[in-house]
Amino acid sequence: GTGAIPPLTKDPTWIIDPIDGTTNFAQGLPLCCVSIGFCIDGRPVMGVVYAPMTDELFIAAAGYGAFRNGVRILPKSHAVALNHAVVCCEFGYARDEKQVEAMVGVVENIMKAGVKSLRQIGSGVLDLCYVASGRLDVVYAGVASEGWKPWDFCAGYVVATESGCVMEAFQQS
Repeated sequence: GTGAIPPLTKDPTWIIDPIDGTTNFAQGLPLCCVSIGFCIDGRPVMGVVYAPMTDELFIAAAGYGAFRNGVRILPKSHAVALNHAVVCCEFGYARDEKQVEAMVGVVENIMKAGVKSLRQIGSGVLDLCYVASGRLDVVYAGVASEGWKPWDFCAGYVVATESGCVMEAFQQS
């Protein structure tokens, strides 16, 4: 999309990304999906994510839980220590010097803090579904101008929160 993103209103709104992970798709990497989210009163309440190359379907509705291929996704029973955590980040398309320094600086801090491993998947929605299903422990984006647009997270947000994940905004100091 080009131009400004219209503000989300209280009206029922579909947020659709026909190919989340566009670069992955174009390169033949199997980490991409179709993402359909639905918002009411400005809040995501339903998410459907289909990853055709891995044949995975994630669905969730507010108050009804999250499911992967028809099996309920259960919350993790405990927090994961950083030295055991698989952390995912997305750099997006920010390329000016200050933005790159900010993103690399956060990665440096995470690595120095002793994280088990760091990954970039290339699909914000799949990042969230993978945290929900326990494949990843943490995902972050938005350190520079690479922050997610509504279509990059809406459906995944519902899958993640309905599986017990916590979603927070943070500020870098």
